[in-house]
Amino acid sequence: MSRVKLRLAVRDLEATDLADLGWSGGAEHVRALAAALQARYADEMAVLVIALPNERLAAVGAVDFRPEPRTGVLTMLSVHEHLQSLGLGTRLIAALEKRVRRRGLHRVQLGVEHDNPRALALYRRLGYREVGSRVESWPVAGGRTYVTVSAVLERELDPT
Repeated sequence: MSRVKLRLAVRDLEATDLADLGWSGGAEHVRALAAALQARYADEMAVLVIALPNERLAAVGAVDFRPEPRTGVLTMLSVHEHLQSLGLGTRLIAALEKRVRRRGLHRVQLGVEHDNPRALALYRRLGYREVGSRVESWPVAGGRTYVTVSAVLERELDPT
């Protein structure tokens, strides 16, 4: 078996990146990322991407500091479907957790839909534990709203 090593860059999302994120969940998701970018400018969120050497984006995710006191809430996590199971999700989450620590916070929370067992397995492997559930919703194509129940997972971070 041969291996290929790529130098990946984890960096803040820029407005010019939005055009390369259609794979992450469609036009509605890109609009939500644009709104998150505005919240980043207001220092309410951090929005990160993982870029390949050719600058194409392989993963995107955010941490929102507004919903829960003393907690960073991970949201909008997405890894390009052709690049899943290569460790990019783990790397992205680690970078987002680092932003939470920089903020002086030590708790991270996220929601995962009941029909996403791969993501749930990743989060559990990273030390997240289920603490409840919540109803979540977001816009989808056709002007409709998708509503689901998500498991809420949480992790206490080391202060390092």
